[in-house]
Amino acid sequence: MIRSSSPSLTPLRDAGAWLAQPMARPIRAALLALLAGQIVFAFNDVVLLGLPLVREAPAGFAFHQIVQSIFLLSATALLVSSLVRAQAKPCPLGTESMTAARLAAGIAATTAGAAVTALFLADPAAFHAGAQEDRPLEWGSALLLLVGAGLLAGRALRRRDGPAALIVAAGLCAVLAVIGMEEISWGQRLLGFATPEPLAEVNWQQEFNFHNLQTDLFETLYYCGAALFLILFPLVRDLLPAAAAAHPLTAFVPHRTVALVSAPLLWFDYGHWDLYAIQLGAMVGLFAMLAWTGAAWRRGDRGEATTFGLAAAALVGGKLLFLAWGGAAIDLPDPTEYKEGFIALGFFAYAATVRAGR
Repeated sequence: MIRSSSPSLTPLRDAGAWLAQPMARPIRAALLALLAGQIVFAFNDVVLLGLPLVREAPAGFAFHQIVQSIFLLSATALLVSSLVRAQAKPCPLGTESMTAARLAAGIAATTAGAAVTALFLADPAAFHAGAQEDRPLEWGSALLLLVGAGLLAGRALRRRDGPAALIVAAGLCAVLAVIGMEEISWGQRLLGFATPEPLAEVNWQQEFNFHNLQTDLFETLYYCGAALFLILFPLVRDLLPAAAAAHPLTAFVPHRTVALVSAPLLWFDYGHWDLYAIQLGAMVGLFAMLAWTGAAWRRGDRGEATTFGLAAAALVGGKLLFLAWGGAAIDLPDPTEYKEGFIALGFFAYAATVRAGR
């Protein structure tokens, strides 16, 4: 059990104390196992099989790929269960409940994910059309990110939580703004300007953006990073001592509302499923949903438990459907465009909750 010795301890120091306690040994073991697994499976892919470390290809089910999935399923289950067992007393996981409005937002996101999956299964051509550039999905994703950046900017200007909070808010605002502008190539097709020749020569799509200099690398980092930030971080925040969770800087850690709204992003990665980092994000997300389901049930919050349980079931169902029928996609990257849409929705929900002070 974690006990905060002083309410003035920073969240970072509390997290360090958490990992140093004897009860956190399984957490450290799981993290070390995950790191070792990344090294071993990367060696197998790159050295033994001659594959790129990051790549986009149809999901495979060879023996070594199944072993990787089983390993990650076991290691992430150990990680999340160990985190939950090491929770502070009291902590938000055991005391905080979500409002009906926030649960409704999560249900709406899950329903949207199910609708997109149904569209893919029923009409791959329509699914493909919606994934094209300059369609509502792409512009909507960029708009959500840019509005989120504006909300964080408003938070920085409205609140006076000290220079550290101001720097964090400004930095996060800049990150969302850059991602949003990258999504639409900094308005290139809207404004009609040409890509400078030096950039066009090294850009995979000859566009005015930087993520297509190394598309597979940037996509892998973005997708895995978004999954961990939007879903794992809220769980860690829920396990901290109440004093640490109330710290002004902890206000920038996503709330579990964000994780619930973001969960569908974990379904749409057929072309990246073989990558260790992508499977890691999806499996951490699954066990996090189950952890929130169990915690809500123990608190007697049946509505919240049901909502997170449905999110977990939808994640498993959506993932299996795309793994089984993902080869029907007209263009392999099509599902990732929808994934990016749900990532943008998650970041918007994050900015909105931070702006509202939770």
